[in-house]
Amino acid sequence: MLYPSPKLVAILGLLALAGYGVYRGSNYLMYRTSLFRAETVRITGNRFIDTQEIRKAAKIDTTQIMYKVNVEELNKTLLKNAYFRGVSVSRVMPATILINVQEREPVFYLADKALYMVDEEGVILKKLPSMPMSKYPLVTGITARELAKDSLALQEIIGVVQKIREVDRNLFSFISEINLGKNHEPELILVKGAARVKIGREKHYQRLYLLSQLLEKEPVVGQLPAIRQIDLTFEERIVLRKKG
Repeated sequence: MLYPSPKLVAILGLLALAGYGVYRGSNYLMYRTSLFRAETVRITGNRFIDTQEIRKAAKIDTTQIMYKVNVEELNKTLLKNAYFRGVSVSRVMPATILINVQEREPVFYLADKALYMVDEEGVILKKLPSMPMSKYPLVTGITARELAKDSLALQEIIGVVQKIREVDRNLFSFISEINLGKNHEPELILVKGAARVKIGREKHYQRLYLLSQLLEKEPVVGQLPAIRQIDLTFEERIVLRKKG
């Protein structure tokens, strides 16, 4: 029967001691020092929701060990906030929990008894105080409840706003609101003179381009206070109707 040599026994003994030392050392670092504790919570991506509000909702115990932070559960908790489209939580060693949020951004505001924001997915939520008014168009003529039930009207307004952006973003400086009139057909109401612009339900790209070209003419802009309606629904012509 062969027995290990004293040298091999000594080497094995040293390896065992070294392994035990590593275990005890890592255990000490994990539990007895601040290293590898979730001491820092970093939040990125938020513009409308206050950082402290997110931190409060996350409820991260900054004294616990990093690997004990349940990032999946934290994701679910934060996604309960309707203003978030997405949330990503990750551990950044040695001591940081990184929370990145993707907020819902308004496509337009809806004026009902209160102001609501509507995002590109058609989600309707109360406007937050931190959301700027000047950057997004205002929609009138329909309530939040009606709009939530009428998916066709909802998608049509989102489409009109997106087309205005694509054709000429400068048009928003001329438009005070988008009004849903009879049969929820969108009309643009201009800032200067409150002229109503009929764009119908089709050929929005062509009609918005015509409007953009029209409003580049200084004589036309100067006459806007006297104009009641700009009708773009006719083929190859623009009809201006004056007040009075």
